[in-house]
Amino acid sequence: MESSGQTARSRPRSIELDNDDTHDSTVDTDGKNREAARLAGGGPISPDEITRSNASLVNAMPEAGDGFAGFDSRPGGNHPAFALRAGYMVIEKGFDAPPPMSDALFGPVHRMYGSAYWPGHQRRPERVFELTAVPR
Repeated sequence: MESSGQTARSRPRSIELDNDDTHDSTVDTDGKNREAARLAGGGPISPDEITRSNASLVNAMPEAGDGFAGFDSRPGGNHPAFALRAGYMVIEKGFDAPPPMSDALFGPVHRMYGSAYWPGHQRRPERVFELTAVPR
């Protein structure tokens, strides 16, 4: 009689092991990084990952004029909300270009850690702000 147990050795996978392959330090409790790695490797798309919509111009609703919807619905527009002390203001300077990608910047060993996208999340343009006192 054969054993009902596994006959082949399986490779254990858990959230902790999957986090070793991620591109940042967050915990992948919902499996998004695992799904992204599967899709990046050419794996199939799960039916749960397909988003469908029946929206059209026929059943579209106009945006309300009360400021509670749309891109600039936050008070002050589409800007980060800083909790400044009285007498201070924020000046948005624009964006700073990311550093060029080369081995000289990180050293030849940086490819050994993380996923195929590391350190891509550190190469985005960054917004530059100046916090200054309000002129009197």
